[in-house]
Amino acid sequence: MLRNNKFSGIDFHDRSIVYATIKMERGIPVLQNIGNIELHDETIVGGRTTNNDLLSLKLKDFFKNGSLSKNVHLSIPTQNILVRKITSLPDIGETELAKLLQFQIGESIHLPFENPIYDFVKIGSIAPSELNADGNVEEQEEDELSLDELAKGIEENMEGPKSELLLFATSQSLAQDLADICTTAGLKPLSAEIRGLALQRLLFYVHPRWLKETEMIIDASETSVDIHIFKDNIIVFSRMMSIIRNDYYSTPQENSEDEVLLLEEEFSKIAAHLEVAVTKEEPKSLFEDSYVNEIVLEIERAQNFFRYSLNQRDSEFKRIIVTGEKTNEIFEQLKERLETEAIVKIDYRSILANNFMGNDLLDACSVAIGLAIRANEKSKKR
Repeated sequence: MLRNNKFSGIDFHDRSIVYATIKMERGIPVLQNIGNIELHDETIVGGRTTNNDLLSLKLKDFFKNGSLSKNVHLSIPTQNILVRKITSLPDIGETELAKLLQFQIGESIHLPFENPIYDFVKIGSIAPSELNADGNVEEQEEDELSLDELAKGIEENMEGPKSELLLFATSQSLAQDLADICTTAGLKPLSAEIRGLALQRLLFYVHPRWLKETEMIIDASETSVDIHIFKDNIIVFSRMMSIIRNDYYSTPQENSEDEVLLLEEEFSKIAAHLEVAVTKEEPKSLFEDSYVNEIVLEIERAQNFFRYSLNQRDSEFKRIIVTGEKTNEIFEQLKERLETEAIVKIDYRSILANNFMGNDLLDACSVAIGLAIRANEKSKKR
């Protein structure tokens, strides 16, 4: 029996589904095809999918005509995810941290989802403010501990070394909705992940030297813009800005001493300006100028939040990577207005099949491509 070496990525947008299919050849992804399925109604409302039967039917058609492979990886829209920096847990191994987080979530770590699923990555350790009698930080043992032992030792470790970790969370109900839609269409969902991580995986193959310093990815579509910040190959900031309604999405948070890596401030509204910009009497360029102005403003706000709220005052952004369906329309304007950083686009040539058609859609499908490249890897649910 031949091993299936084709995989697809499915990226759910407000009113469309973007997909990409790759073939793994000797461990190297080769992009076969990409596409965009237009929809009339919103796919996700109130954190749940809508018109599930229609979505399944659309995917089933593309599966039958060979555009989609059976094995698929899915995206979780950025407005439905949370990235939180946690610095309150003891400095122990990741296995023990997983157990401790399981105990803490819902108790002292509150997530804005009724039924959350989450994962984390340990990015470092924080030394305690006090030293032992020898002037050294005491080592934290990493022996395998039971959940009860971990819970009992929380208070004892309050003054000891702390783990520095990033917690990624989303709604299990939404993830299950997306998986059910694909299953009904005859597909086999292997994983669901945040869009920023899919873009990181794509860049690992096409630009392996990128994201090694402090860098930003701008993923711009007709109705929204995702902003992701990476530091030393780790995503530390991720959020979405709506363009049409000019709402700035941030997931509601509980009061916590942990820093939340989503902007929580209320942004000023320029709805009146946008309303004028999209009237039939106004030239298209006025809306485009307003669109770029908003992106530049959001870039500056995200950079300031990263520098001053996350204690990264000395960090300089190496480059800003522009992708998404609006890339060609905004790229040159961003280069003109942001002179201090390198503004770059993704070069996909190293992963394209010889007979590949659809170069005009590459940036619009960048997330789906990154999802598909995940191939045989499956998600680690906690």
